[in-house]
Parts: sequence; structure tokens; C-alpha cells
Amino acid sequence: MRNIEGYTLIEIIIYIAILSVVLVIITIIIIMILQTQNKIITIANANETTRIALKEITQNIEDGYQVESPNPGSTQSDKLTVETDSTGDTISFYTQNGIIYSKYNDNTPIQVSSSNIFTYNLSFQEEANTGMSPTIFITLTEKNVGSTGQQTSKTYETTATQRR
Repeated sequence: MRNIEGYTLIEIIIYIAILSVVLVIITIIIIMILQTQNKIITIANANETTRIALKEITQNIEDGYQVESPNPGSTQSDKLTVETDSTGDTISFYTQNGIIYSKYNDNTPIQVSSSNIFTYNLSFQEEANTGMSPTIFITLTEKNVGSTGQQTSKTYETTATQRR
């Protein structure tokens, strides 16, 4: 009588099937982790880019000489114009085709926001004030598409008060 040790064909097929299921599950988990990581990076990049654009706008309001538009108590405006000094020089902020621009006097507009972030709501509203420095309420809604097509949308709100 011979003692033959080893695995039968059925045992090998069962082991391969179990191993295949485990590998499929691990692959799905890795794909989900990478998609989540991409979404987090997309959101972080959008937040940083938008934060920089809002910082530039608020800095110009705070350092400005006088807010020309919007007028106090008026309805919201999609354009902000601030006199930068007593000589009448101005800077304007507005959106065009989803990109935020700044424009000094009548010079060529300068892109403030990133091209991969679509701004579809930028509004300014000046609080009606009684002799105090004006406060501008800024609302910005943007949409961002990540490298894998992941879309995010977020609304930002902030205020800026002139320091005069």
C-alpha cells in the first residue's frame, strides 16, 4: 500500500476560489480608499484656492479708501469696486465664465481664482451703516471637478470691514 500525501484537485480548486474572493475584496477596498483620498485632496485644493481668493478680496476691502459698489443697504451685487486711495484709483472684483477676476482701474483683468474651480455665485452686500466703517458680506459658491471626475460644491461666506 502506498501512502500518497498531497492535495486533491477539489481541494486546490476550493483554495483558489477562496483566495480569489479575498483578492477581489481587497481590490475593492483599495479602490474605495483611493477614491476617498482623491475626494479629500480635491476638497482641500478647492478650499485652499477659494480661501486665497477670499483673502485677497477681504484684504482689499480692509485696506481700501472707500467702497464704491455695492451701495449701503442695496441688494446684492455680483461686482465689488473699492477705491484704493484718495486719488480715485479703484480695484474691482467680479466673475466671468466661472473665474474670479480683479481689475485695477481700466487695466487688463487679473485672474484671482483657479481655472479648475467654477465660481457660479459671487455676491457682495454692504451693510447699511451709520457713519461707521462699512462691512461687506461676501458669498461665494464654487464647484470643483477632481482628477477622477469627482465633483464637489461648497458655499463660503465671510465679512470684511474697512479699517479707516
